[in-house]
Amino acid sequence: MSRPSIGYKFVSGDGHVTEPGNLWVERMDRRFRERAPRVISGAELPSRYLLPADAPDRPWGDAYYNPLWDALSELEMPVGFHNSATEQFLRPALSNAPSLGSYQIVDIKIGGQMRSLTALIGSAVPARYPRLRFEIAEGGIGWVAAVLRLMDHWWEDHRRWLEPKLEQPPSFYHRRQFYNSFEDDRAGLLTRDLLNVDHLMWGSDYPHTEGTFPNSVERVTRDFADIPEEMARKILAHNAARLYGI
Repeated sequence: MSRPSIGYKFVSGDGHVTEPGNLWVERMDRRFRERAPRVISGAELPSRYLLPADAPDRPWGDAYYNPLWDALSELEMPVGFHNSATEQFLRPALSNAPSLGSYQIVDIKIGGQMRSLTALIGSAVPARYPRLRFEIAEGGIGWVAAVLRLMDHWWEDHRRWLEPKLEQPPSFYHRRQFYNSFEDDRAGLLTRDLLNVDHLMWGSDYPHTEGTFPNSVERVTRDFADIPEEMARKILAHNAARLYGI
């Protein structure tokens, strides 16, 4: 049986993607330590660090990952979670997950990102590292408000004994530090008042079929028809430009 691995990408400001490939989770901190000094010194200037979407076997709050979070926080580099950051997710048990038949895309694109958001906030990593910014990439936004409300409800009822302890409700950390990107998601746009509009980002996901290409203009025209122009500009372009410094 192969060991669990994690794939990552360094994306430069000019859009160049560097994919060093998969690395064993057991050696992730060593490999990142080797690369981080070159990033910090300016020898490399990625615009984000990309990790696989889903919940890992080893919780994100485990001390094992502290070197990663420490370095990314120092760099103030966004951390992206994407469903195709690696072909081998951090949860080997996924191979035993029930089949969704022809619509497995629902778990790949949305289910994994739900688990990413929940695992991150529940791990208290955002609480411990307030300078970190997380992007839940291409997972849609229609589910976000409902998931956050359920998490807040659970926190309100059980926060006195939940571990790790969060001083604020989960939605507080999401509003402060999380960005969500989406493509074809009119339902999600209807919940925008429940979210941080400055942290919502549209993308076409070109050239993938689950995105809006080659009908992006038509889709945006329909989905954003009743959204104020200034807000639409933020979601369509300005929020992403600000996050990635482009």
